Amino acid sequence: MQVYNLRILKYLLPEPVTPAVRAEQIRLLYHQGVSIQVLGILTAIISAVMFWKVADHVMLSLWFSIHVVVSLIRLTATVKFTRSNVIKYRCLERWARAYVAGTFLSGLIWASLSLFFSPAWPAAYQVILFAIYAGIIAGALNANSSLFVAFPAFYFPPAASLIYLMLRQPMEGAFALASLFFIYAILMYVSALKFHNRLAMSLNARFENERLAEQLAQSNRKLMHLADTDELTRIPNRRAMDRFMRSEWNRLLRAKRPLSLLFVDLDFFKQYNDTYGHEIGDQCLIQVAKILHKHTQRSNDMAARFGGEEFAVILPETSEDDAFKIAETILAELESLQIPHSGSGVARHVTLSVGVATMIPNQPDSEDSLRIAADNALYQAKKMGRKQVVKANINP
Repeated sequence: MQVYNLRILKYLLPEPVTPAVRAEQIRLLYHQGVSIQVLGILTAIISAVMFWKVADHVMLSLWFSIHVVVSLIRLTATVKFTRSNVIKYRCLERWARAYVAGTFLSGLIWASLSLFFSPAWPAAYQVILFAIYAGIIAGALNANSSLFVAFPAFYFPPAASLIYLMLRQPMEGAFALASLFFIYAILMYVSALKFHNRLAMSLNARFENERLAEQLAQSNRKLMHLADTDELTRIPNRRAMDRFMRSEWNRLLRAKRPLSLLFVDLDFFKQYNDTYGHEIGDQCLIQVAKILHKHTQRSNDMAARFGGEEFAVILPETSEDDAFKIAETILAELESLQIPHSGSGVARHVTLSVGVATMIPNQPDSEDSLRIAADNALYQAKKMGRKQVVKANINP
């Protein structure tokens, strides 16, 4: 029996939701609040006008005044919520309780409208009362069902008051009317419950899709990073270097600012690998990459490995003299490590040759001219005995 009762409750109560879904339900509740409060006031105006001929004027005016005051208070709270961009989750529950309390109070106010009813009313006015109650309940279904408890908090008081009122009437057909409205109230409850659960499922699916999309985006970013990173040295590879070069070239074309490029090559590196082995050679490349990376700390600088022992340093908005000084510093720092190289023809330790080229871009997508200039300067450095920095000879 207990299991059977629990199964029944499952169909009568909203399904549990995640904190993220509940937070969105509360936000949806408030974001519909402005139009709901305005429509509520308009409905109250229509109701007061309609019943002015058959109800006590003082009591009806008092009812209308209370309705408007409560609606304006709720409207103010709604506007405050919707205009606040930063409402923390722990505060949302307080806002939810406040909204439910407001809907219950509004429901009590609407329920009190039935106190004006009299069997002596013409049939048209009795129908109008039923129509108003049916209308506000139907309107509240979409407005309040995102947070399900808000809907019964609003519609139970007027529905119960009207049913009770009809059951107390001695007139013929009152019981039938009460029964029909009771069935209507149950149907509204079931419809609101289904609406709420479907909305919760939709929100949950949306958040799940957003989560999966973010995971996919993160995976794509990781793949892009891996695709752009040299596996050994963990600095950008040629693919990333080419894309960065073109981007900076075109940017500096518009800015009319210089772009400097250093081509760096380890001297006699084949002999180094032959003498010490590829594993030690890899460690040497890693150390060189660290030195280059150290001198590219600005956000628009880049050090990249684009060949076996070939590296590049891209220095946007850097003059030729400053680029030359950076190249000399790189050479000096590697010299200071004194990495043994018995197979070198210029020293007993590992050395570098560097070609430096600087240009102010003058045509779009023509960064190859800067590459050629830096490569020619590197060739001259090697031709002149290696272990040195050479500036490119660029004609203006």
